[in-house]
Amino acid sequence: MKLNRRLFTILGPGLLLAASSIGVSHLVQATRAGALFGIDLLLFILLAFALKYPTFRFGHEYARASGQHLLAGFKRQGVWAVLLCAFIIICAMFIGFAAVLLVTSGLAKISLGLDAPLAVIAACLAVFTGACLIAGQYRWMDKIVKGLLLILFASTIMATALSAPLIDWRQTDVFTPDVLNRSSLLFLAALVGWMPAPFEACLWQSLWVLEKGKQVNLSRAEVKIDYHVGYFSTLLMAVCFLMLGAAVMHGSGQQFSSGATGFSVQLINIYASALGSWTKPVIAVAAFAVMLSTALVIHDGYPRTVTALFTCLREQPTPKKLQSKIYTGAVISMILVSLSIVLFFIQSFKTLIDIVTTLAFITAPVLAWLIHRAMHSEDVPAAAKPALALTRYSMVCIWALALFAIFFSSLYLLPWS
Repeated sequence: MKLNRRLFTILGPGLLLAASSIGVSHLVQATRAGALFGIDLLLFILLAFALKYPTFRFGHEYARASGQHLLAGFKRQGVWAVLLCAFIIICAMFIGFAAVLLVTSGLAKISLGLDAPLAVIAACLAVFTGACLIAGQYRWMDKIVKGLLLILFASTIMATALSAPLIDWRQTDVFTPDVLNRSSLLFLAALVGWMPAPFEACLWQSLWVLEKGKQVNLSRAEVKIDYHVGYFSTLLMAVCFLMLGAAVMHGSGQQFSSGATGFSVQLINIYASALGSWTKPVIAVAAFAVMLSTALVIHDGYPRTVTALFTCLREQPTPKKLQSKIYTGAVISMILVSLSIVLFFIQSFKTLIDIVTTLAFITAPVLAWLIHRAMHSEDVPAAAKPALALTRYSMVCIWALALFAIFFSSLYLLPWS
């Protein structure tokens, strides 16, 4: 009993990573992948997790080992590293939050039976998450997310187990012409870009680990447990959503709606076809709850990172009161700018999803390289540095991500059939 209670206590940043992942990349992209290609893209999802494993792990362990967030490690590499990171964050934060808001709004409209326009629902959700964060910040978010994820984990695993017999495993081929053409490869880049999450989440991880450390004194081994529980649970959920899309929609002639509300209806129907129509209300609320947790986590992660960026660029120490004001300002600016983007993409949310996820794919090797250098710097004690095998594995992953980013960038620049 004491062991179980301790495990529940130490889990936090890892589950927040899961919450930020089991949203756009899973509910939307993995399900679309299954609907379009069956389970042909399973290998690419596994590859994405394998290539991103060391970088996300370093994001977790750097904070515990050095007592600092990753941006401090970037600053020691040079101000240019912080500025480069700031550019990536600014490009991603508003459009990323807008994408999550659109999906969450569509699910809210269906699960809660709301008649209000999607833009109004999105505005209410953005204000709600902002108010929660300004009032309670990490303390509230940590408690809310654990309960919401448990509901979706249970229902998704059950739905996947019941629908697995519907999948035609004999026709699986990752090298079919359907996958190896320009439009499919562009979708693949979007799928892998946020699978399991953009690398900005590594910065959030380091900040969350420090925040968690203020509440609970975690050992190095406990930090690793928290990370692995969060990371591999996201992998399990990605495979489940891919299988659900493959079982229910692949080969049916159906296509996902380009609107957030229509997509949400189809997503709920996928669960209902596996579990029974009586489960629709439960699944709808569970899916909405998890997307709300994703919105909450992202709405916290980017402002927390902006605050850390500002602190890094200042020559003198930043008072806590000023840090709080910066955080609040970033939360409010995300609401205003992201809602403007929502209004622009409200009828074509799949396009918005593909833009933000592809951007994450292209910038991934840059952030991975900076994080690798930080983890191997003098900030990290020798006893806490990665083993040689993990270091070499990390370098292989960075080179692979860079080559893939160059290849997929060429899809936009070179003529492809």
